[in-house]
Amino acid sequence: MAAGIGAPEIAAPVNTIPFRSRIYGFGSIYGKTVRDSRLSLIIAAGLLGGMSLVMAAGVSSIFPTPASRLEIDKLIGSIPSSMVNLFGKPIGLGTLGGYFTWKYGAIFAMGTALWSIMALSGTLAGEASRGSLDIVASAPFGKRRIAVEKVTAHLTMLGLAMAVLAVGCVAGSTLFGDASLGDRIAPLSAIGFALWVGFIAIFFGGLAFALAPLLGRSGSAGIASVLMVLLWVANGFDALAPIAILSPFHWLAGHIALVGMYDWPAVAFTGLVAVVLLGIGVEMFTRRDLGVTAGLSMPGLPTIVLGVRGSTSRAFGEQLPRAMSWGIGLGLMGALIAALVGTMASQIGNDPNLSSTFSAIFKGFNLTSAGGWLQLYVQLLLIAAGFAAATFVSKWASDENDGRLEMILATPLVRARWVIAGGIAAILAIVVMTVLFAAGIGLGAASGGVAVGDAITGSAVVGLYAAAIVGVGIAVGGVWRTSIAAEIAAMAVLVTYLIDLVAPALNLPDWVHQLAITAHLGQPMVGVWDPVGVGACLLIAAGGIAIGAWGVTRRDID
Repeated sequence: MAAGIGAPEIAAPVNTIPFRSRIYGFGSIYGKTVRDSRLSLIIAAGLLGGMSLVMAAGVSSIFPTPASRLEIDKLIGSIPSSMVNLFGKPIGLGTLGGYFTWKYGAIFAMGTALWSIMALSGTLAGEASRGSLDIVASAPFGKRRIAVEKVTAHLTMLGLAMAVLAVGCVAGSTLFGDASLGDRIAPLSAIGFALWVGFIAIFFGGLAFALAPLLGRSGSAGIASVLMVLLWVANGFDALAPIAILSPFHWLAGHIALVGMYDWPAVAFTGLVAVVLLGIGVEMFTRRDLGVTAGLSMPGLPTIVLGVRGSTSRAFGEQLPRAMSWGIGLGLMGALIAALVGTMASQIGNDPNLSSTFSAIFKGFNLTSAGGWLQLYVQLLLIAAGFAAATFVSKWASDENDGRLEMILATPLVRARWVIAGGIAAILAIVVMTVLFAAGIGLGAASGGVAVGDAITGSAVVGLYAAAIVGVGIAVGGVWRTSIAAEIAAMAVLVTYLIDLVAPALNLPDWVHQLAITAHLGQPMVGVWDPVGVGACLLIAAGGIAIGAWGVTRRDID
């Protein structure tokens, strides 16, 4: 009996992963990185798009007539030339696009660049230091492919955020601008502005990415951030002109897209340099061992806070590095702001015209006093504190999202206790962050003409607001799903921020403004507190944790 010779039959068909699933995060490093960056995209796109709409509404509402637009030119004439140059060329200030670019352009560019710095400094170096990249590298992926897919994923998310920014600029000018005053922003101008913001971000993010294989995440992020501030300042001061030659802010000084001034060669050159830096980072990662750096990372934590004395201690030990990072960052910003507000208040107070103009722009703030200026900036820092709270929620939720919760609950620990312990740990992390912020505010206030006692006490408002956001996130995670808890918390920050800015600028009914919890906190930096807001923050924090503990007992663990 003869037997046929042929290829063996396959026991079971090989199922390929659908393209949609790959994009969502299964089967490719690129897809997983995109999926892991959802929270960052929500924060970045929401801020960029929301701020572009808010600023358009505010400018057109505050300066609705040609005569009022002339006041802006007077404002610029009263400011020292070095400060004017620091923010860029004051061209077309009587239009929405020109005023928007001069006053807020640097904020958009540096804020987005900070996102790129943090993302690209940690996308490889952070995973390598934690050891999670070893598993990926053991798969049939080359190191170069890993690096390229990680970078491509960040560029995708950055591109989406820039698209939202461009749409926001066009929509804001269409909805709130006055075409007769030159406020309309064409799609090409909006795209040019988004490219300006995006390429500056990629430049400094690429610098951090190139340094990360050598210096680690903290070292590369720190150096890139310092250089970003230095090169921005150098662009405004003649004494630093030799350094300004290396600044992308200097290269792009002639590209003011929102007023129709384009310098596409400079834009292309900045993008090319950014791509070169990213390429250097890819090659440096390819040629070095995983996790081997020069040792400029943050110092390790002492064993007493590593979290070995119960569920709350464990959770707090995991939150502490984030709390210290956010606290140090907010503290440094607070110290810098508090040291400068005295000079700014004296300049405004000595010029009645300037004082009236600033009062029209920033309603409700007494900008002739140092405390009023500090309160204005603290209102902006509340956004950062809210996003810090969202990251604390994300860390708590990672127990379930990363599959550790089954192991944790295998110990004598009930579900409700896990939620309560995580909530307490997040609140303790906020306390650490707030103390560091208060220390920075106090140091700066001592030299900035601000009442130190009011400034330090008022810093507590940052912690109160952050605690309320933690309560929102944990309630969502407990009742619904932890996978969206941090995203919902971040969205709560964005919605609150937009309501607080839009309602006064557009003269909306007072009840609309009252929907924002930040509208109930008073002005603590000048000693004015609102007990209703303080009580609401505490109630939301405690109630949110309690609701989360109740909810998690009534659903299945993912």
